[in-house]
This record gives sequence, structure tokens and C-alpha cells, in this order.
Amino acid sequence: MRFNHRELALYASHRLGRADKEGCLWMKEYEGILRKKETYTQRWFLLTGNLLFYCRTDYSDSGVVGLIILERCRVESESDGGNRNAFRLTFEDSEVGYSFLANSAKDQDEWTTALNSGSYEYLRMAFSELRGQLMHLTGRDPLVEDHPLGDLPIANISAMPASAPVFKGEPVFEMSLACSSLVGSLRDGVPSALIVSSCQTPPQAYWIRYAQTEVIEHNCDPQFFTTVVFYTGSVSMATRLKFEVFDVYDRMESKMCPIGQAQCQVMELIRAPDKRQRLEIMFDNAVCGYLHVKAWKPQSESSGREVCPLGPVAGAKGKPVEGSGESLDISGRSNFSFRAPMDSIVVRTFHFPTTNDQLLKMTEVMGEGRYSFSIPMQMLDLYIAEESSLLSQYATVTALSEDFEIARQEVMLEHSAMVSQYRQNKSGLQAQLEAGVTFKKSTSKSEAELDFVPVNLHVQEMKVIDGSAGGKEKVLYTVVTVGCPTAYSLKFRQGGLARMQVTSPFANTGSFSPSAENKSFRARTLLGRVQSAQSSLHKEGEQLLAGARAGSVEGVQGSVRTIADWVHHIKGHCNVTMVNDALRNWCNAIEDPSYVGLSPSEMNAGTLCHRVEEHVLCVEAQAEPLQETMLHTEEWHERLQRPLADLLASLDEVVAIIMKALLFLLIKESYQLIANKVPIGLKSYKHRRDIVFSQAVTSLVTSFAFRVLQSVAVSSFLSQLMEVGFLAHWESLLSTHGDEIGMLEDFIVAIHDLNNLKFKLTLAQTFNDVPKVTGTRYKVLVELPVQQTLFRVLPSQLRSGKEISVCVVLFTQGVNEQQSLADAFGDSTLQDQINMRSLHQLTSYCTRYKEHLGSANAKTSKKSQQAFQLLEQLRAQMQLRKTKNLDILTLSQELCRTLDCGRITSCKSAKDRTGMSVTLEQGHILLQEMNMDPAGFQHALDAMRSQGTRIRNAEKNIGNAQYAFNVLQVFALPPLYRPPDGTYKKLQT
Repeated sequence: MRFNHRELALYASHRLGRADKEGCLWMKEYEGILRKKETYTQRWFLLTGNLLFYCRTDYSDSGVVGLIILERCRVESESDGGNRNAFRLTFEDSEVGYSFLANSAKDQDEWTTALNSGSYEYLRMAFSELRGQLMHLTGRDPLVEDHPLGDLPIANISAMPASAPVFKGEPVFEMSLACSSLVGSLRDGVPSALIVSSCQTPPQAYWIRYAQTEVIEHNCDPQFFTTVVFYTGSVSMATRLKFEVFDVYDRMESKMCPIGQAQCQVMELIRAPDKRQRLEIMFDNAVCGYLHVKAWKPQSESSGREVCPLGPVAGAKGKPVEGSGESLDISGRSNFSFRAPMDSIVVRTFHFPTTNDQLLKMTEVMGEGRYSFSIPMQMLDLYIAEESSLLSQYATVTALSEDFEIARQEVMLEHSAMVSQYRQNKSGLQAQLEAGVTFKKSTSKSEAELDFVPVNLHVQEMKVIDGSAGGKEKVLYTVVTVGCPTAYSLKFRQGGLARMQVTSPFANTGSFSPSAENKSFRARTLLGRVQSAQSSLHKEGEQLLAGARAGSVEGVQGSVRTIADWVHHIKGHCNVTMVNDALRNWCNAIEDPSYVGLSPSEMNAGTLCHRVEEHVLCVEAQAEPLQETMLHTEEWHERLQRPLADLLASLDEVVAIIMKALLFLLIKESYQLIANKVPIGLKSYKHRRDIVFSQAVTSLVTSFAFRVLQSVAVSSFLSQLMEVGFLAHWESLLSTHGDEIGMLEDFIVAIHDLNNLKFKLTLAQTFNDVPKVTGTRYKVLVELPVQQTLFRVLPSQLRSGKEISVCVVLFTQGVNEQQSLADAFGDSTLQDQINMRSLHQLTSYCTRYKEHLGSANAKTSKKSQQAFQLLEQLRAQMQLRKTKNLDILTLSQELCRTLDCGRITSCKSAKDRTGMSVTLEQGHILLQEMNMDPAGFQHALDAMRSQGTRIRNAEKNIGNAQYAFNVLQVFALPPLYRPPDGTYKKLQT
């Protein structure tokens, strides 16, 4: 930009004393000739309009040194060297920036405000906003025709959230909108119409913007699919309604001009014949078209009758307002009495045409899952308990030589640090919960203190009422949407869990399977099994003595046989090469060999277990004559007590030796990892797996809870849970390029671990009970509390605590521009492997379903046949090797819905791609099951994506009611996954 230095200096001198802001600031500049360094220099600043002049000292003593033009820039606070009065000026699409330091916090606030509001862009935005507000209040453009500023865009009405986006109370009044004979703007004779609805309830003197419709392009007679619903307390019979109709001539820039407005009163609508009205759309006293409003009141779920308006409307202090007429309320049971674990509920309603000329009412319900923090906190408790137990076990491995003792201390320090960090994580989650935070935003996905919480966990339901007489509402679709389970804060430099396992220096396999077990994993597994067998043997010993005391010959015989079996079981576990090597190595590492009390030749699992077997023979020898002579029960007890005590003491001694040897093996393996600079505590494979598993468990528990609540009265579903298990279909939209490969690799291990999880239904003690997590790492039992009214209808097996297994399948298909790069220049083998593995799991589940339930009744038989037909179609699609094959997702969705599965959908943050997927699946269900008119399919998708719950999800996460796509990203998406124009923008997510 060329400018005349002398004229600018003269202009600055004339603005002295009349500038918008002037004063002293410290500016970071470079000093030095050869070695330049940054330092703060005091300058005198003068702000006038969008020009920021600065001088060496006060302008009266020195001239202008520099000028900064405040356009396409922003001012942000920054902490520089601990100084809180620092701020920085940065420019869009440029690395250039300026750092400043104010003398006080007050000066910093004043300068930040002045600089942010000094640009022409800010003035243009303020002008646009004021113009839009005037149009909203008066129904006419305040600028005369051909005004020089008339081409400036009006404030983005379509991006403004409605005043009541969150579900509150009962739905009491609903209406659909349509227009006819609309007159377009001067730019185009055929308008693209949008209606904004506002309401005014006496004694209010101002209008409240309430809702808006979707945009229907190039149509003079638009029929809007989005309906307007009013809830308890938001409307009365005296409420006035205003409908402003706009012509959106540039959806990408949200530019629009008013067509006109119409007004009416709720009382007029309610009392009109058939509750329909035809209103004139007026602009400058001229008719610009007609608005057709159809109103109705909701029906009671139980009786199907209309709800009558009751009672006067309350004023500001709860007293009846004179002349206000009636308020709308509802009696009886409601369709919206949510018992499911949802918070911050958002409801959107639509009307879609069907092939039989009926109107199909569809309701979208979205809410935050209530378990987003409670389940991760319990998972942290489980991890802390397990790590603390391991630390206490390591503390028993004493008397080691100096080198091995140092190794033990280092390993214990790493595990102690993990326990400490996990406790901090739990405290942080508790603080968030107490502060009212109920979900983790996508913008917080990299925050380490929220690592264990799933990203953007929400539940969405689609409820439908067909247009037939007496049609009842039914839930057709429920899906949990959540960011993919992954450790964002740990990054992906080494890939995800699956790749870390393969590239580990101690991995013994080259496959991607997360079940590949190294020596440490086998040692930990064997420790758990030996401890479990030891505990079971002690319990059986008590049963033996109880049987002898009761004089039960069968009881004594059974207990003796069981004890012998357990000892044989322990010997089979321990008499293996790994245990024998561990015993020898531990013996060699002990500083004083006499500490063990055994010779090196006796340090063998077979020899140790033989001692226990000798004691078993003694117990058997004492038990046989007791059975033959039928001695007095007290004598039975006394003669068995001593040999049994010797057996248990010998067992405890042998188990203690084997456990110390295995613990020494774990210490040695862990120290080798430390020596090779591989983390074993924080940032380790185990730490990452803990984070991923916590997020996955929370998502699955939420899905299971909703599925049970919806189908608890369906006997075939309960039989399916008991006989076959719970099926969960997890859909991934991640690509096989960049960091998303690492996310998929985390996903693989999460799904593997989830298949070891089990559920159990328990009787809830209070209404606010949450699921209880017990068990060990990766073998978790979740107890889901069920309210008494529902618990009573469960089969006796489930009421008595029968555990429910799970089958979780993952189907993935990249749909974005990164997948386009992977298909063209990279590799999508991982995606194919995941899908094929899930197909095998699904085939196995369908086979078990057919075996157990296929012939139970006509309904389950039909489901089984449909499932196998869809399986064949799905297998055929996988063999095509087609890029971005959406049929794989569609067929797997339909197959799993047929089998009453739980549905979960994920992308990186469950916001943009997930929103496209969920709305597309809803559209497919409406087409297939509710006979929606195919001609309106794309219009229905656009309505759901622009005015439905998914765009509100985006707004909750990033503060902007738009999807975070740029133009190129939208072009790379499959056509059915593309959002409507004007609903997306390049945003920081």
C-alpha cells in the first residue's frame, strides 16, 4: 500500500486531542545490529478510525515512527513472562503480529476494546446488525431504494439461534407454515424463502425471536418442512405471532432482503375453522404474497385426545394478567416425559409428505448423555485400585541385590506417578461436575485433564407420528454420537494403540490384532488366575469343614474332589517355562539365597506344586475313614481341620513364592522398557489404553441404557440379551490418512476390549442411581440400575443377576478430503481389515441368533432371514473394493437395526461428518419404513441439517451454528453427505 509519509504525519498532528484513543504502551521490537533480540520499548500511540500511529515519545516531542492499519485483524490477551497486562495484535492469513504491554489491567482492557472496534469491518458488522434489528422490529428496510449502502449484507439471521433452543416443559402448541404467490426481490423474480417467527405476550412490549424455517430455493409457493412448537409457559391465547419472510439471495454469505411480514394472535388461530389461517404478507402497505398457517395442539399419549388450554397466563410475579386470556397447558401423561439419561434436551419438529398423501410428523430429540463424567470417574477408581494393588505387591519383592533393588524402586516410582496423576484427573472431573459441566466440547478434546471423558457425547432420538387417524408416536431410531475414543492429548507420533503394540520392542507378533500378548501381559494374567484359584480353594476349604460339621458325606466328598481339582488347576497354570524361568531368575537376583528357604534345585513350579499335592493326599486319607465309620460330626471336623490347615498353609507358601517370581519378572520387563526409553507409566501404552477404554465404555453404557429403556417390555429383546448378548454397531467416519490413522488404531483396541465387557441389570435404589463399574482393566462388569416398575417385568434370570455379554462391531468408511488423498496416493488397507473383521463377528452373532431365536416365533424368524440377506449384500459390497462405499455403512446400519442393536456414530469430534451421517440415516429410515415421498428426500435432508438438532450440536461445541467445512471439503464429501449452502464455514474446532 502506497502512502505519503508527510501527509499522514500532518493528519496525525491534526487528530491530537481528538483521537479515539491515545496514550503510552510498551511495544515489542527488535534491537541490536548483529544479534537482534526482542525487547519492549515504550511508544506513544494514537488511534483514529482504523489507523494506529505510534511515535518515540509524546507526539509533541517527536514525529510519527510507524503506522498500523487495523483491518482483517484481531486483538487477544496473552501472558508474556507472567505479565497479565500483555496483548497481541494478529492478522488473518499472515504470521505478522505485534505484541504490546500496558501499564495496568485497566489500560489493557481499554486498548483491547478500542483496537477491536476500530476497523471498518467492525463498523460494517455493527451497521448490518442494527439494520437487521430495525427490519425485525418494523418489517421494512430502513434504507431507501438505491441507497449507496443498500448492497451491504444484512445480519446473518439464519445463523442466529432461536430464543428457546432447549426443551423446557411440555409441547402445547404447534404449527406448520407455507407460502403462496410470493413476490421475489428485484435481484431475482423467484425468491428463496425463509420465515422467522417471533412472539409477543402481554404485558411484553417487544418481540422475541422464537424460531425459523429452512430455506426453500427458487419457489414462489414454498411448503416448509420445519414446524414451530411452543412449550408450557412460552405462549398464551393472548400471544401475538409475527412471521417475517425473507428472500435469501446468497446463502453462502447469508445475504437476504425482506419480502414482508404477517401477524396474528394465537386465539385467532385456535378458534379459526380447522385451525387454519391465510394471512397477507405485507411490505410498505403492499401485498407481497400469502402465508398459510395450520395450527394444532398435541395429543395425550394415553388417550389420544387433544389437550385443552387451561388457566390464565401469569404475569411477572405469578399473578393473572388482566385481559391476557388463556394460557396453553397440558394435562395427563405426555409424550415427552423422558426417563432416559439425558440432559439439556433440544427438540426440533418437521412435517414431511408421504406417498399416500399424508403428512408425517417427525420429532428430533437430542440431549447430553448423563454418564459423560460419572463413568470415567469410576473407571479411574478402577485403574487407581489396580495400580495401587500392583505397587503393594512390588513392595513385597524384597532382599534383592543392589542393582535389582534400584530397578524395583524406579519401576515403583513410575507407577506411583501414574496413581498420582489419575487421582488428579478424578479430582478435576469432580470439580467440572460440581461446576455444572455435563459434556466435553470438541474444542476441549486435547485438554489432558479431560482425557478420560468422551468428546461431545450426545444421544439422538427420532420419533414419528404417521398421518393416519389416531396415529401414535413411536421411536424409530436412537443413536449415540460421540467423538472417536482416542487419546488426543498424547498425539499420534508413534501411531495409535494397534501400531504401538506391533512396533513395541517386546511384542512377539507382527499382526495388528490387539490380543497379541507379550510376556508382561501373560505374567499379569497368570497372577490374576493364580490369586483367583487360591481364593476359590480357601472358600472350598470352608465348605469342607461346614460339610463335616453338618455330617454331610456328599458335601465332604464333593469338597475334597473340588480341592484336588483346584490344586491340579494351579499346577497346570504354574508348571510352564515362563514361571520356571521366573523362579530361577528371582532366585539368582536375591542377595541372600537363604531368604527363600529353598535350594536352587527346588525352585521349580513342579516341585513346589508337588508339596501341595502331598497335603491333598493327606486330606483325602483323613476324609475316607470318616465317610466309612460315620463318626460323630465333631470328630469329623477336628480330624479334617489340621490336614486342611496344613494344605492351605502349604498352598499359600507356594503361591507367595510363585507370585514374587512373577512380580520380579514384571519388574525386570518394566525396567528394560525404561532402559530403552519406552514409557511404562504416564504416556505409556497402558496409559493410552486406559484413556481410550474409559471413553469407549462410557459410550457403550449410554447406548445400552437407552436400548434397555426402550425395549424392556419386549420379550424377544430380553431373550436376545440372555441367549445371544447385546449387539452394538459402532460406525466410524474417520479417514486412513494423517492423524486419523492413529485414531483408527486406538479404535481397534477399544472395540476389542469392549467385547470383554459384561452388563448386569440391578434394582435401582433411587431415581438418580448411575451405572456401577466393577471388575479389572479390560474385563469390566457394568451394573445398570433399573427402576422398580421396569425391573418387575424382567425375566427371572435377569432379575437374579445373569450377566449379559456384548458383541461390538466397528464399520468404518472415510468420507472427507483426507480419504480422497488416501485413496489416490495412500493406503486404505486398515479400513478394509476392520470392516472384514467386523463382518466375521456379525456373521457369528447372526448364526447364534438363528440358533437360539430363529424359530422362537414368526417375528424373530423373519428378522433372522432379513439379517442373513443383508449379510450377503454387505459381503458383496466389501468385495467391490470401491472408494467411499457408503453402501457398507448403510447396509450394516440396516442389518444391526433389524437385530435391535445399539447404534453409535463417531467421527473426529462427532459434530460435522457425524451430523451428516445421522441425518442421512434418518432420511433412509423415513423412506423405507414410513413411506416418505422420495421427491422430498433432499429437501428433508436440508431441513434436518439446517434447522434440526445437529446444527445445534455444532453451536454447543464451537459457539457458531454452522458446520466446520470449507468449500473444498464439502466438494470432497459424497453428495448425500453435503450440508446445504449457508450452513458451513471454515471454523476452528
